[in-house]
Order: sequence, then C-alpha cells, then structure tokens
Amino acid sequence: MTNLTHIASRVFNTPLMIDSKKLAAILAVLAPRLGVDPPAVEAALLTEQRSRKPYAVTDAGVAIIEVAGSLVNRASGMDAQSGLTSYEQLGSEILDAATDPLVKGILLRFDSYGGEANGAWDVASLIEEAARIKPVWASVDDWALSAGYLLASATDRIWVTRTGGVGSVGIIAMHLDQSGWDAANGLRYTTVFAGDRKNDFNPHEPLSEGARDVLVTEVERLYGMFVDAVARRRSASAAAVRGTEAGILYGEDGVSRGFADRVGTFREALAAMTESLSEPNFSKGETTVSETTQAATSPPVPDLAAIEANAREQGYAEAAEIVVLCAIAGRPALAAGFIERRLAVADVRKELLALRAEAGQDEIRSHVMPDAATSVKANPENNPVMKAVERLAGKGVN
Repeated sequence: MTNLTHIASRVFNTPLMIDSKKLAAILAVLAPRLGVDPPAVEAALLTEQRSRKPYAVTDAGVAIIEVAGSLVNRASGMDAQSGLTSYEQLGSEILDAATDPLVKGILLRFDSYGGEANGAWDVASLIEEAARIKPVWASVDDWALSAGYLLASATDRIWVTRTGGVGSVGIIAMHLDQSGWDAANGLRYTTVFAGDRKNDFNPHEPLSEGARDVLVTEVERLYGMFVDAVARRRSASAAAVRGTEAGILYGEDGVSRGFADRVGTFREALAAMTESLSEPNFSKGETTVSETTQAATSPPVPDLAAIEANAREQGYAEAAEIVVLCAIAGRPALAAGFIERRLAVADVRKELLALRAEAGQDEIRSHVMPDAATSVKANPENNPVMKAVERLAGKGVN
C-alpha cells in the first residue's frame, strides 16, 4: 500500500507533461486498487515494457541513449523495468556520454508519451549543455510527446518516422474525488487541519474552488514555460506553438510545422549522424539554427584523455576532475591550461563560474523556482550540469 500511495501522489493533484491516452492507461492500472472504475484505454499502452539499458557506443563514436516509456523524476520505489525512464538515470547517461572521449556524438532515441514535470526541465538543460560539447540529435521512433518532446526540442536536430508523433505541448493535472465510493462503502473521513491550504486536494472530498485555482495557476505557469522553451529552441513563435493546442504532429506535418527537421527511421538518423561525424567540417552542411550557432561558437575539443593521462603520470591527481569540469561547462579547451598551471579544483570551478557569469546567458529556471519562465541572468551555481559535476567531485573522480 505504501508504494501505491507513493505512485498515486505522483499522478494526482500535480501537473504532468504526459499524453492524455498514456495517463488513462496509468489510471486503468491504479483505478481498481483505488476503488474507482478504470477508463477505457488502448491495449497497446497497457503492455508497454521497454527496460532501461546502459547506452551503447557505435564504432563511429555515436552514443545511443534510449528515452523510452513513462518519464519519472526518480525510479526509487517503482519498478524501473516496467516501461519507465527516470530523469535521474537519463541525466547520468547524458553526462557520461558528453564527457566520454570515445563519444563523438549523441543520438537520443525517443519512444515516450511523456511523464512527470518534476525533473524534466533540468534534463532538458543538461541536453543543451551537452550539445555545446558535441552534436546531440534526436530520433523519434515513434513518440516524443509532452515531456518527451521538451527533451527532444533541446537537441540539435530531430528526426521523426513517417508514422511517428511529436509535440503534445501541454500540461495536464487530475484530481481524484473518491468521496462517492467512500460513502457507498460505508466510509466517512474527518480531517482536522490548520492552515487554509493544508486540506487542498484531499481525495476523500470534492475539489474546493480554492484548490482548483491553485492547480489551474500552476498548470498555466508550466504551460507558459513549456511553450517558451519549445519556441526558443525551435526558432518558432510562442503563438505558433500555442496554435498546435497540445496536439500531436505526425511525420511530415511535424517537419512542416517546425517541430522536427527530417523524416526518417532510426537507422537513417544514425547513418546520417555517422556520416556527418566523418566530415572534416561538421555542421557546415545541412544544419539547424542551433547547429550553426554551435559551429560558430564552440572551440575544437582537445584530446581530453591524453591530457588527463599525461597529468596523472606527473602525479597531478586532480586532473581528471578538472577535465570533466571544463568539458561539461562547455570550455574543454581550457583544461590543458588549467592543468599546466596545476590549479586546484576549487580554483578551476571559480574561474569557470566567473566566465559563465560574464557570458550572461539566459536560461529557463527550474519549475520549482518562484521566478520560473522569466528572463534572468543565468546563475551558474544553479546550473544542473555544474551541480552534476559537484556531485561527481563529492564522490571522487577516478
């Protein structure tokens, strides 16, 4: 029952970035155990079973990372083999691939209807940071909806199959009122609370007007963030993104509306990325706006493995962490200079933070921040990539 309560708390009374049909499938599983009638759903959605696997790297240096099933912030307490992908695990895989010297490009393979809003924004920012280091593409095979599309939109290029769907740019939230079922089964709940908002979203009572207003406000706030993120990353207007009305765009329609760049299978996307990586001047062929910007601003990536190995031979134990810090901060070319100066990790972090502060880049804040979706100067200390590096530093990098 504890796990069931935990799952229910992550489905009800919280904004979700998930396709409505997939939400109905989740409810169909939960409903009988919650004492309510299950909704009608497509059978295929109930049998979704794609497990998480470590990413593979092709001989050409393309890391293939799966973004499949329902997306959740963390998989603890839930079966990670039952069609779930946790943002925590996904972020770790992207971070590893971005700093792996054997990886030349990252191809995210999407087959997801979306999921939780919590955690999605940080991973999307991480994907953007990874794209500053090396090419990151998306292959939609066959779905990248809601939170899945938020992540796909952060890549340099999006491929979609002829029958694949992208978009569903919207937010949904649901309240379960089981008071009628309680009464029919002879149950009556009495709640004693202090603070007017404390009893909001009680499933044993109808939703109050005050609680509904709170939920509507949060849904609209997250929707605005979602629209702005897609519009910025896809070089579209907010009005055009809102004009889709959270609908799904398929194949060619997704390309013509600017939500994808190419129609093709996963194998075709992989072949195209492999070919592009073999070209001496990558990104000078067919490019998106983000690819052109990256080619103009990103310095050549040095041989980080060689730099690190040489420093280790000289007894410079902090070299590995400095290489990771510089790579994930989008300044890999600085690693050699820092190591040559034999700076401490703390000093390197300060210099990188100062450089990022000077750049004054805008970023969309995490949804948990009060000023989310506003244009502010980026605080590098709050950047998810830098936080990931700090976690690595705490554990020690070998």
